Amino acid sequence: MRTQSAPPYAVGDREEPHVRDIPERKDEVDDVISEDVKHGLPVIIYARWLLVIAGLGLAIWNPQGLIALEVTVVLVLVMAVGNFFLHVETARNKPINKVIVYAASVADITAITVVIAMSGEFGSSVYVFYMPALLALSVTFRTRDTLIYTAAAIGAYAGVSAGLIVDQEVVTNIPTTMLAHVLVLVAVPACGNVYWRLERDRRTRESQNELLERQVSDQFESLESHTASVKAG
Repeated sequence: MRTQSAPPYAVGDREEPHVRDIPERKDEVDDVISEDVKHGLPVIIYARWLLVIAGLGLAIWNPQGLIALEVTVVLVLVMAVGNFFLHVETARNKPINKVIVYAASVADITAITVVIAMSGEFGSSVYVFYMPALLALSVTFRTRDTLIYTAAAIGAYAGVSAGLIVDQEVVTNIPTTMLAHVLVLVAVPACGNVYWRLERDRRTRESQNELLERQVSDQFESLESHTASVKAG
């Protein structure tokens, strides 16, 4: 005679919480990127590929000397290898440590700053590489993190530019050029952060709607089950 086994986790008329409802360890949660960063990470990855391709093309097309070319190529290759790792991990949908993502973004700004410093010329058009990097960060990270990265990029650019200005004998329109560049470096991430806020609000509304639909569906199923049991009784 076949016996019917009791439902798992049954205790009287109540059920124990499912295993998936058990909260994860706090240290494990803190080490993994948030959902906002997870949604925006592909933007950073593709923006970094753009920087790699453009940086390599610029280094080959307009080299500033053998040493500058070698340093630029090495930086581009390092960025490409790191970005390839992130791209593969994202494609495999594996959890990524947030320290890696934030450190890679710091490396982007550092690499661009080094290339600007090695150009040896104030007002070099190389500064435009900050734009895709900051835009990608602003549509991925929180507002506070975007402000930190933007301030770091502007500070690094201002420091390098000050050194280049001192080395040059004749430089005109320095305040105007610096102000224009800084305003652009502020405007680009500001626009990106507006998009991040709108996208975050959209995902929040969708999540709330899904939760509400699930609750209504569960209540409806519970009502049907109770009605069926009353009729059967």
